[in-house]
Amino acid sequence: MHPKRGSMTAPLRTLSFRSRDALRIALLAFAALGVAVSSGCAQEDYYCDASGCYRCDGVGCRLLDPPTRPTCRGDFECVAPTVCTSLGCAAECAADADCPEGTICRAGVCAAPQEPIPEPMPGTCTRNSDCGDASLVCRDGTCVSAPEPACSATNPCPSGQACVAGSCRADVDTCQFNFECGASRICVNQQCTTGCTADAMCGAGFTCDEANGACVAISPVPGMCTNDAACGAGRVCIDSSCYDGCTTDAMCGTGRYCAAGVCRPDTRPSPFCTSNAMCAPGRPCIGGVCRTPCDTSATCAMFDVQFNFCGADNYCLTTNEVTSDCSSAAQCTSGQACIDGICR
Repeated sequence: MHPKRGSMTAPLRTLSFRSRDALRIALLAFAALGVAVSSGCAQEDYYCDASGCYRCDGVGCRLLDPPTRPTCRGDFECVAPTVCTSLGCAAECAADADCPEGTICRAGVCAAPQEPIPEPMPGTCTRNSDCGDASLVCRDGTCVSAPEPACSATNPCPSGQACVAGSCRADVDTCQFNFECGASRICVNQQCTTGCTADAMCGAGFTCDEANGACVAISPVPGMCTNDAACGAGRVCIDSSCYDGCTTDAMCGTGRYCAAGVCRPDTRPSPFCTSNAMCAPGRPCIGGVCRTPCDTSATCAMFDVQFNFCGADNYCLTTNEVTSDCSSAAQCTSGQACIDGICR
């Protein structure tokens, strides 16, 4: 029986063969694509370009942040092998392989491609002022943390320290009254020193400040060095001046002591006592002196003409302890010094 005119039976049968071939080809192509996709998912990739560093997988790529870097003011604040840069403490490098993920080797240090080129900040200097921070000093040509922070009327020292000659010192290393300094010395502006009327009365390295009647250390000459080597063996360069270096007091000799790695004039107090055990029974050690109990000032005068006033705590005091108007020069008017607890 012949198909009727207009019937689609024969053409449909023809198309079905073609469709099967097309479907077979499509399935093979899709399978090949699946293999390719599967291969990409199984392997991660890491790369960097001008926009940054990326870690990629079959899902996509993610931008990696550079490692967190501590801020710094010089190489002295960075842990080797990192150095101080405008980006913070950054690792030194010779090739990209030397750098952690998220960074590449740029100008000898590791930085992300999208970051500005890091500028070195080694903290080199000649004078303290080059360091730009009162908490830093220029030592051996490099800015380092000041062992004794700088201080002033507007930049006071922390609790337990006093501002002496522009540097913070422990309270126990300062004086207020002459008796704290020991025999033949006086207390001037919180420092124990020798009284004088002429330079000849002062030791080497000192001159007589006749206005205050006290020997004062001669300031070192600036502009003598840029590093320790320029000062010679055993000496150090600080703020362009040469100092005798040290690690112990014995290295400094008589009249000096070792502080912050350099020898300085010993202006510390010399207490008569440091504990009650060093005093006679009934006489406690207060303020470095074995104190005498009292009821009246007449009682004090019988024991010591220097400690001739009976204080409110019933211990003998010096007259200046009772009438003191200063503990430092900052409490005196301009041109005056605090000597034995009195502005003069």
